[in-house]
Amino acid sequence: MLNQLLSHTPLLYLVQSLWRDEAFSILASQQPLSFIATKLGFEPPVYYTLLHFWIKLFGTSEVAARSLSVLGFLMATILIIEWGHTMYKKHWLAWYLPLIFFLNPMLLYYSFEVRTYAWYTFFATAMLVTFIEKKWRWFIASAVLGFYTHVYLLPFFGTLVLHYLWTNKPTRKSLWTFIKKDKGLHALAIAGAFMIPWVVKAALEATRLKSSWYFPVDWQLVKSALGNLFVGYEGTPWYGWKYTYYLSLGIIGASLFALKDKAQRRRNLLFILFGALPLVVIIAASFIKPLYVNRYLLPVTIAEVLIVVAALAAIKQTIIQKIAAGAILAGILWFNWWYSPYHAKPPIRTTFEQIYTLEKPGDLILASDSLIYLEALYYAKDKNKVYLYNPNNNEFPWYVGDALITPSRMIRDYPVYPKRGFLVYPDTTFEIVYQMPL
Repeated sequence: MLNQLLSHTPLLYLVQSLWRDEAFSILASQQPLSFIATKLGFEPPVYYTLLHFWIKLFGTSEVAARSLSVLGFLMATILIIEWGHTMYKKHWLAWYLPLIFFLNPMLLYYSFEVRTYAWYTFFATAMLVTFIEKKWRWFIASAVLGFYTHVYLLPFFGTLVLHYLWTNKPTRKSLWTFIKKDKGLHALAIAGAFMIPWVVKAALEATRLKSSWYFPVDWQLVKSALGNLFVGYEGTPWYGWKYTYYLSLGIIGASLFALKDKAQRRRNLLFILFGALPLVVIIAASFIKPLYVNRYLLPVTIAEVLIVVAALAAIKQTIIQKIAAGAILAGILWFNWWYSPYHAKPPIRTTFEQIYTLEKPGDLILASDSLIYLEALYYAKDKNKVYLYNPNNNEFPWYVGDALITPSRMIRDYPVYPKRGFLVYPDTTFEIVYQMPL
């Protein structure tokens, strides 16, 4: 029973080994705040600053570090609970909305990663809620903090700007009054102004995108993107594309059906625009320069959840409404149970537990590739013993985390016996290597 819980529920996400990007988050957050603000390239500083203080209080274990992300997602869920009661009053959908938000496979998975994503989700949710509720001071705070958590918040902020300008078009006679006195316009302008410094920094860093790990976009992804973003599918298992295509069609259908609700058409249209416009822009741009990454578009998932519930609210027959809601909830629960093992990360912690039983004083730990260096650095008991084995003197890829390595941590030769090296590979295997003395 315990094995089933650890392999088919979010408990797996909490206790499994860290992967490379999570190790980067912890190692970067252990650096001084000045390092976080200036040395992380495209990475904005808000999440790393939060993690910096969090690990000072609670430590750097997998569970401790992941708990900060869980906190961010719980705060987003609490916000949805409050907003659900504002939107649906005493209707049972007021509770159903936060339930499927919390259980959504995409949002739930990334709520356990030691990365920016859970707090990105929180700030994006807060930005949308405060925009609709016209709580402009909170809107400024959530938009700015969200952008300085993840730069991909920018197109979602831009969507809200366009929506506001379109729905609050002044006449020529009232234009100056609109500019001088409209609080919403002022809030959008202030938030945008605060974002400019990091936009400039990102533009200056853009030359590094000549080398990138981003994958090209193809039509298979375009057809399945909405479904992929709802369930967190990224190609494993291979046969999932067909089903996420059908799910994408279902989400499009739900969007159109939600617009039948005349009383809430304007609000529901905003949900649709908030999810669709940034997605279309990023996919279109990705045919020129790859920019699409599922997890960078988490606000689309937020919009999809809101659209699905809005479509349920538009169903007039109560029995059909409840049957549809029950089917959606059952499908989400089943998917979370079935798909969890496909989210399992390589068990690199077990590799190092084996190394600990074999190593002797003076032995080194050698990462065979840049793709395993950060995990080795995190799991090694003594970080001063960790090196990147780099016999060809290859450049360390910036997108792996070159801010956390210096040339002094790279070696071109195996250690001379009796010193040994534990050469760790990206597939979590290792071998003991050394060269004999002359």
